[in-house]
Amino acid sequence: MMARPRVGLLGIAVLLIGLVSGCADLMAAPGPGDSAPAIQLIPQTPDGVARAFLDAWNTRDYEAMYRQIHSRSQGMTPFDEFRAAYESVDAQIGTSGLTYTITGVVTQDRTARVTYDLTLQSTRFDSIADSGRRMRLERNGSGWGIAWSTMDIFEGLVTPEARLVEQTEQLPRANIYDRSGQLLVEERGTVVELYIAWQDTNFDVCMDLLAWVLRSERARLVAQTQIYNPETIYYVGDMDVDEFAEYEGRLIDACSIRTAERETRRYVGHGIATHTVGYVGSIPADLLEEYRSRGYPDDALVGLVGIEAAYEAYLAGEPSRQLAIETGGLTVRQLAANDGIPPQPITLTLDLDLQTSVASTFVDAYNYAAPNWAEPGRSAGGGLVVIDVHTGAILAMGSYPSFDPGIFSPDIPGTYADVLVSDTRQPFLNRASQNSYAPGSSFKIVTTAAAAQEGMWPQDQLFDCQMEWDGRAFGDSLTVRLDWRATEAEEFRFATGPVDIAGALTASCNPFFYQMGAALFNRNPRALSDYARRMGLGQLTGLNDLPLVAAQFPEDAGRIQNPSSVDQAISEAIGQYETQVTVLQMARMVAGIANGGVMYQPYLVERIGPQNAPLFAAAPNAAEPMRLTEETLDIIRRGMCDVTDADVYGASGENRLGTAWDPFWETPYRVCGKTGTAQTGQIEPHGWFVAYSWQPGPGEDWRATTAPPPGTPAIAIAAMIENSREGSQTAAPIIRRVLDDFWGAEVYGFPQWWRESYVPLNIPENGTGG
Repeated sequence: MMARPRVGLLGIAVLLIGLVSGCADLMAAPGPGDSAPAIQLIPQTPDGVARAFLDAWNTRDYEAMYRQIHSRSQGMTPFDEFRAAYESVDAQIGTSGLTYTITGVVTQDRTARVTYDLTLQSTRFDSIADSGRRMRLERNGSGWGIAWSTMDIFEGLVTPEARLVEQTEQLPRANIYDRSGQLLVEERGTVVELYIAWQDTNFDVCMDLLAWVLRSERARLVAQTQIYNPETIYYVGDMDVDEFAEYEGRLIDACSIRTAERETRRYVGHGIATHTVGYVGSIPADLLEEYRSRGYPDDALVGLVGIEAAYEAYLAGEPSRQLAIETGGLTVRQLAANDGIPPQPITLTLDLDLQTSVASTFVDAYNYAAPNWAEPGRSAGGGLVVIDVHTGAILAMGSYPSFDPGIFSPDIPGTYADVLVSDTRQPFLNRASQNSYAPGSSFKIVTTAAAAQEGMWPQDQLFDCQMEWDGRAFGDSLTVRLDWRATEAEEFRFATGPVDIAGALTASCNPFFYQMGAALFNRNPRALSDYARRMGLGQLTGLNDLPLVAAQFPEDAGRIQNPSSVDQAISEAIGQYETQVTVLQMARMVAGIANGGVMYQPYLVERIGPQNAPLFAAAPNAAEPMRLTEETLDIIRRGMCDVTDADVYGASGENRLGTAWDPFWETPYRVCGKTGTAQTGQIEPHGWFVAYSWQPGPGEDWRATTAPPPGTPAIAIAAMIENSREGSQTAAPIIRRVLDDFWGAEVYGFPQWWRESYVPLNIPENGTGG
């Protein structure tokens, strides 16, 4: 678009009028109250005065410049107006300095003319060359003074109508794409606005349907109806054109839907990737001058957070700019032009279909579980990350609750940003990477690695996992600690019995991990903490290492604190104590377990610029390895793969050993994972599930391997549901839904009991859930 010209040289017109009217009386004295710097009488030559004037302009020393002009010119132009004229020009041009060459001096009696070539260095137009300039001087006492006019700023500024103007042309903002070239963000895309009058709806059916198609909390939509009279037609949200076409008939039947179309910057899915992609909005007031200096018109939309902000310079490019002198709307002189830089598209590592599945699954889960763990006052949200096991590319990053990023565009019919700011669930927080949580039993992967790698427990030796453990022989201050099964409902309460080290991980046997935590501490107090760090926990993952991203993705490093007592070490071994990790860290760790111990740096940006000529193309970056032996990795993998296997039983043969066999019943793909249930200081624990998954080939025995074969597509996935229930009851079913979508399997339903009232868990004191 061609922006309105920006006019500089405030007061130039006034100066011109004063100069023209004052030409008949150059002897006029300065007016009373005018405070002008004293006239400088030295140097005595015309070219010396010209040099002093131009040298002072080079340093923007306006007082020194003013001292070189004739007293009669000072009388016509007070210093404040003189300074304002040059300040306006320098600001508009972005003057950073100047160079000049004196080409001639002609003196005749009491007048002189200096000719020179001038080049202004500009932060906005590279440089502005103005050759053949002329400066008129007159005797000023025993010296010389410049007979100054606005023509000494630029020739052409000779009449009151003459203006220095800048015109900018901003090209359309570039799009953002997913890894396969599907649109994630489209400039000048079309969205469908949805409107209803709730008296015209089949209310419950309409609310259910709107919650699904808008990926919105049903409770929010219901609450919105209370604001309006029954007959009032009000806006409820935006949809993409193709999605609306799919649901149009049902929306008309259930909601008597009204629609309108709007051209805008379209965020596909309207909230599916807000915490990663970010959004655009009006220029913040405190940044307006900065954006003006870069050629942006005042009404431009700029990236405010996320990829939109981090890559603003690429997505927006630089506008073309022209600086000219105009009179009466006609260009008298063109002084400078800048062709600008074309916008460049950004391609992310995200998989649109997978990202959509994550967002839809979160909303569906929280709506479905609203009577239970998702009821108001319990779980405020959750985070989920999917990583390519072989590269570290982030395929999906979801945080709940989310919001439609389009609400920050001034063209949206309604204002909703204030509601988000006051939402106690913190919808702006990216729970996948910007907050850390106690991992609970999912941390037992690390304890297993340390115990196996340090030879604390031979892999073929059995441990009798009972419901109580007395650790006083290891230095524990407590007489007894309980297994998580000891406080389960009666039908699920049983002693695990004899297990090897892999089986202890499968069963999430608290007594085994209590003992390993104490034994590791007694050998080396920081041993377990060191293993956690080398497996990527309690430290930044490297997502911030790309400079453009760092400011917009402030990653939480989490915390791994060395224990100072056996009691603390026991708590650390089960993912409690002071242990805090992010969902992203856990996904990265699990990817390393699956790929042979390689810790890839996670990344989001696949490419900058077109595919055939990119300005930047990402490549996998393997950070420091975990340094785990293949034997240790095999133990962990066997333990994780049996977690989801309904055919793996304990020693008695009566009870299934794994903690997540139910949510992964009869999956047509391989999934190896670990549950976690972390104490939070509230009744409701954080629920975790972390896993890696791949699709076995035709005829392949999926139990034959515990890791994806080389070259086989595989993903690592981690989810955390705040203040909910056990990880097997919350995070695991959510991950099952996402994996079903990703591998193209029939979708497995959420547990029916999610629709029932919440029953608090009885997690053992000083312990953790399974």
